[in-house]
Amino acid sequence: MAINSKDSELLSQLSKNGKASQRELSKQTGLALGTVNTHIKKLEKDKIIKGYFADIDPEKVGFNLTAIINLRIKKGTLMDVQASIANHSRVFGVYDVTGEWDSLILARFKNREEMDKFIKTTLSQKHIERTSTSLVLNTVKEEPRITL
Repeated sequence: MAINSKDSELLSQLSKNGKASQRELSKQTGLALGTVNTHIKKLEKDKIIKGYFADIDPEKVGFNLTAIINLRIKKGTLMDVQASIANHSRVFGVYDVTGEWDSLILARFKNREEMDKFIKTTLSQKHIERTSTSLVLNTVKEEPRITL
């Protein structure tokens, strides 16, 4: 699905301010209000814009532990295991990866007890052969926005 220069400019502006009104976007891009409306509707319909949300600082709402978890998963069960883990409310990333591990999980927890429970329940599925968990000591950069 290709995007054109108008789409790119709108996405760039929305990436800077997801709350920008269509009128503001029209002024910032020099596009007519109707053009802005049409392009945004198409970007949403095509799932290029997947949604709008507040960028909340996890630590300020009590999520003080971020874990990076590598998994080795029994052959033939990868997608089922990943889907199961992805349903957990503390998980914010599930990735297929190359190399020594099959999957990488990113999760945030309020405390050690919450993380311990996750590891002992969610990560103890029979098809998970091995795990390796690292705790993030300091976040140097974490940018959810895409730069076009």
